[in-house]
Amino acid sequence: MRKLFLRTNRCLFSGFFLVLPLLAGCGNSDELPTGEVHGVVKYQGKPLPSGSVTFIPDGPGKAASGEIQADGSYTLTTYSQGDGATIGGHKVMIISEKDTSELPAESAAANVDLSLIPEKYGMSPKTSGLTAEVKEGDNEINFDLE
Repeated sequence: MRKLFLRTNRCLFSGFFLVLPLLAGCGNSDELPTGEVHGVVKYQGKPLPSGSVTFIPDGPGKAASGEIQADGSYTLTTYSQGDGATIGGHKVMIISEKDTSELPAESAAANVDLSLIPEKYGMSPKTSGLTAEVKEGDNEINFDLE
């Protein structure tokens, strides 16, 4: 009986390792091809110190986004960290607001304009007026906002 138990477990164990490579190769078939996207966002010639950049595809696909770093640089992610945006045309939104962590609570709650850039850039992809074309490979896409 013990031999039968060991043989059955050995078969199951071996079968698991035969199926494992097949499972590892399975990805999400809904993922569209992407191109790496990075760049710098400036407002009135100076790098934005914080915020986010969002690319919304003109066709099918998932939006890509990335955080703006202190030097104004950003890198987009769609499915996995740093993979970029789907290939094709995009409408772009950019949001950048003042750091409110050091403001008194009453200042943060008041109707104070916190945006570092004109609101049109972050209200909707239709009002921003920003577009981008993502190609296969590496894409450097910079924005100089007025």
